Amino acid sequence: MEKESAMQMLLEELNSSLILTDMKSRIVQTMCNLIDDEVYTKSDAVYALLEVVALIELEEKKVKSSDLTGIGERQVH
Repeated sequence: MEKESAMQMLLEELNSSLILTDMKSRIVQTMCNLIDDEVYTKSDAVYALLEVVALIELEEKKVKSSDLTGIGERQVH
């Protein structure tokens, strides 16, 4: 049971790392598009950045709920 729990925690951590890396990549891509491409408009950039903000908010909610779960588990043990 502990092994499964540890595996689940590792998978969640890897997923969070992947999401964070994706967000960073999107921000850099948006910045590069703004610098290099005259066709890439401000509204394109705003849309791309709003998507990143939405991902960040989802990740924050997941982290907060994970923290609350972890607190409860620590009190039980």
